[in-house]
Amino acid sequence: MLKLEDTQNEFKPRCLSIDLEVGKKDNRIHQLAAVRGDNGESFVQGRQGLKDALLKLDRFAEDLSFLLGHNLIAFDLPHLQAVKPDLAILELPTIDTLRLNPLAFPRNPYHRLVKHYQDGQLHRGQLNDPELDARLTLDVFLNQRSAFMELAQQEPDLMLAWHWLATIDDAVSGLNSFFSSIRQASRPTDNEGRRAVESYLNERCCTNATRDALKQIEKHAWALAYVIAWLSVSGGNSVMPPWVRHQFPQAGLLVRKLRDVPCTEAACEWCRNRHDGQ
Repeated sequence: MLKLEDTQNEFKPRCLSIDLEVGKKDNRIHQLAAVRGDNGESFVQGRQGLKDALLKLDRFAEDLSFLLGHNLIAFDLPHLQAVKPDLAILELPTIDTLRLNPLAFPRNPYHRLVKHYQDGQLHRGQLNDPELDARLTLDVFLNQRSAFMELAQQEPDLMLAWHWLATIDDAVSGLNSFFSSIRQASRPTDNEGRRAVESYLNERCCTNATRDALKQIEKHAWALAYVIAWLSVSGGNSVMPPWVRHQFPQAGLLVRKLRDVPCTEAACEWCRNRHDGQ
């Protein structure tokens, strides 16, 4: 079970924040660093003796309850698995701050610590410092948690929708406990999740396209979550980050299908108001 603890009003997540520096030419890990979220202690290792260091990293991470990283799922985890697939920390629940950022900050999904690139990398101001990146990832996570707690008070149905969409994929198991702690509620049932998503989209999109999207929800749950994040601020300072379009190309396609392709159903208020007469 993911443990998210507040100590004297200061949030100290029982996580291991990890960052790798991987060579572009050899695709091998050159440096790695990890920082414990509960006490701030760090673990740093260069390329030499990497496999032995990973054994020490497992011991360093004892008693922690989840693994944290920025682009953790698409980048760090595959590299760690390639080097040592039996690494104990790979069994921990995971939270990827890159994936959470557009949901936590839909008006400014680049966050002050995230660069505007396809991989949404951290903005540290200097090169090859994985320990600094691991600490920056913790900062991003703390900011995201604060944003979600505020949103849970202001728009609880939107948080319910994101909780459901972000946890359809069981591989990202750490997010269920995270969102449950934010909402003070267990994961929504499929009926609850579908109702929340459908209600939100029907006011802003084609009802037929919404039904079609929900029929294939297992294939593009994250993409739909990013569409909803974009819609939540659409018309204002809204943007879909390049890395979202890169890792989740379905998101852009869904926006077009939901908003720009008219249906013929008379009861679809969006299409009748938006497209009729054009």
